[in-house]
Amino acid sequence: MRISYSSLEAFQKCPLKFKFSEIDDIGEPKGKEAVFGNYLHEILKWFYEKDPHFPDMEKLLDYYYRHWSKNDFSWNGNGEEKDYFQEGLRILESFYKNNLPAQSSILDLETKFEVVIEEKEKNGKKHILSGIIDRIDKLPDGRIEIIDYKTGKRIASQKEADNNLQLSLYALAVKNRWPKISLKNISLSLYFLKFNEKIETKRTEEDLLITEEKIIELIHKIQKSKFEPKPSPLCRWCGYQNICPVWRHLFENNDENNYNSVNIEEKIDEYFLLESRKEEIENKLNELKNFIEAYISQTGLKRVFGKNGYFSQITEEKISFNKEKIRDVLSPLGKWEEVIEINAQKIKKIIREIPPESREEIEKAKKIEKIYDTFLITNGNKKDLEEELEE
Repeated sequence: MRISYSSLEAFQKCPLKFKFSEIDDIGEPKGKEAVFGNYLHEILKWFYEKDPHFPDMEKLLDYYYRHWSKNDFSWNGNGEEKDYFQEGLRILESFYKNNLPAQSSILDLETKFEVVIEEKEKNGKKHILSGIIDRIDKLPDGRIEIIDYKTGKRIASQKEADNNLQLSLYALAVKNRWPKISLKNISLSLYFLKFNEKIETKRTEEDLLITEEKIIELIHKIQKSKFEPKPSPLCRWCGYQNICPVWRHLFENNDENNYNSVNIEEKIDEYFLLESRKEEIENKLNELKNFIEAYISQTGLKRVFGKNGYFSQITEEKISFNKEKIRDVLSPLGKWEEVIEINAQKIKKIIREIPPESREEIEKAKKIEKIYDTFLITNGNKKDLEEELEE
């Protein structure tokens, strides 16, 4: 199979999205974040192509400004385009200050690669993985650094970087391109442009073997997949919402929203309205319950009545048993294995099955740890309760 890393990533996020894109060949409209991210990649590629004679910050920002209109940033409402433009300026200013003067040499930009992965079995199949590496640098100490730009709104943890499949594939690609370079001398970096932070990691030979296994496993899953949708927060940015069964209802004609002559949208809205009031109601119920229980405790009453129900105070005992004594009684009877975990409910069940003299010994092993009051709440009309008492 020939497949790109971006396709593998799409399958992991949502098999149905993979099908729409790779099998059905349905183009996905790019969302705002993707368009903005691609533009920043283009700007940085232009900038580093000038190595070693880099443009100054003024020229960098001027290029950014002049080429902005060539990209599709015509979004509607609330000044979004202006906000994204200003964010891009901020990112580039911060990037320039943090990375210039350059300490490394640029080996390649937007590097296209292909890696052959062979299944480790007799007559094993071969798969070709392709992708693009944003930047490859040679550092002053001779090491190679692979850099992948990220424009998202969160920074990956070190653990996520250490397990990042994309970076592992990049390490495979660089080893394939320059076989004599030791993995010890290859550094892998995720550069989070929004935060001007870089997370670095490395890979071992064992890591690369595991990477190949993971990729083969993913390919097998794709070959067997039924391409079911995988709902997640990422759905918000998906360009296939209008044809996805998870989102279909949102795009349906309102005439199809009736079920048994009832509008389903109204029922959904009613549910969430009640759900939003649930916490408020529960807090009020607890407040009233605590007040009534305090009244019962203060007055010494055992039951207090309202028109629609009553509260009762019941005294209960918490019981435990001396484990050694219980074992001495039950072991000769072959019952000890049934109550290795001593609790009152198990003892209550066993006690019906043993001789009277053994029951007496069990009773002697019982001790009351705590006496506490509980409250029962019973629904019912007060008139019905009074009639019940008269009977």
